[in-house]
Amino acid sequence: MNVYLSSPMHENHEREKRFHRMNDVIMDIAKIYMRWHDEKQDFGVEDTLRREEIHTIQAIGDNEGINITELAGVFSVTKPTISARIRKLASAGLVEKRSGFGNNKEVLLFLTEKGWAAHTNHEEKHHKLFEVFEQHFGDDAEYFLDSFMHDLNRFSLFLSDVKQRREEF
Repeated sequence: MNVYLSSPMHENHEREKRFHRMNDVIMDIAKIYMRWHDEKQDFGVEDTLRREEIHTIQAIGDNEGINITELAGVFSVTKPTISARIRKLASAGLVEKRSGFGNNKEVLLFLTEKGWAAHTNHEEKHHKLFEVFEQHFGDDAEYFLDSFMHDLNRFSLFLSDVKQRREEF
């Protein structure tokens, strides 16, 4: 019997190799996911939209009358960043800006008919994606969601710990 193969040191080395392989897989998944989400997509309106644009449309549709400050908070971006995004969406005829009631400085945001079409088509794409997920995972879909979210949350806590202890590495 080879003592090295069954030693705790060997088991730790193998576990460490699996840990680093897991990190590689997570990075590969993140790259694929971000590449997929960075592509402009067609939501049934004349213009193709980036992820942040369609999600801005989604947020306005879900919170009609939201103001620039509140919308910036939803996305954790600055007011100038969200204002530039709104200008682009307004010029494309997707979003309408209106003055606040009794406050001409406040800008309230609403979707146009075209914006509502994009909003609806975005929700339909999400629904179709979920249907494919359920077909792929079948009866295990609920278990997969629960266990994956649990493990992702644990891994997120690990990453927070690593970030705080970064100088040790």
